[in-house]
Amino acid sequence: MRYQPYEDEYAAVPTMTDTQLLEYFLYRTLETEEVWGLKDGPQWLTRELDGQVTQPIWPYKRYAEEAAVDDWQNLTPVADSLEFFVYQTLKKRGMQEVMLEIMPRKSGTGCLINAQRLFTILEGMMDAGAYTLDG
Repeated sequence: MRYQPYEDEYAAVPTMTDTQLLEYFLYRTLETEEVWGLKDGPQWLTRELDGQVTQPIWPYKRYAEEAAVDDWQNLTPVADSLEFFVYQTLKKRGMQEVMLEIMPRKSGTGCLINAQRLFTILEGMMDAGAYTLDG
């Protein structure tokens, strides 16, 4: 199992559409069985975008580390196991009505998806061993 993006996919991320970011995130988190975010002590980073609270997440440590600059420079990249993320974090974020922000980039926000939809997709993929956005 690899825990770093290939250089060609890394180079492609800045130009990916939201759908491509989501697909990339889904495949890579299933491959590595972990989800990365940034923490300030015990608290996961959340931020407000257009009145909506979001939690930025990434499939690899490299992306989370590179996001820890400027306003986020004092935050620490931390991973959750995929299983914990799906069954604990997403359920909690769903109750809090926090959106997940898949791979925010320097050029803008990441792909926004509500916690329940991401839960349904990931749980379906984990159960079936297959991928579909319609999950």
